[in-house]
Amino acid sequence: MIELMILRVLHIRGWPRKAHNIIAVVWRPPPHSWIKVNIDGSAFGAPGLSRCSWVFRTHRGFVHDYFSIFLGVGYAFVSELAAAIHAIDFA
Repeated sequence: MIELMILRVLHIRGWPRKAHNIIAVVWRPPPHSWIKVNIDGSAFGAPGLSRCSWVFRTHRGFVHDYFSIFLGVGYAFVSELAAAIHAIDFA
């Protein structure tokens, strides 16, 4: 809503868009003896301040370890790769 107010002050017409598709996403646990790792990397800008993180989960959904690392200035793609490399290295 704040963004629309800013657009109006700048005399720019902005209309909220409707979502094309809404897809339900369900977390599926790994098999009983496995541990699953979820990774994420992001950058605030291109390039911008970037960070990567990862979390390990069991079949019961419990978090084993969660990590987050500030990477400095970079791109989202590089931070995704860094997250994968760090998670594999830790595992």
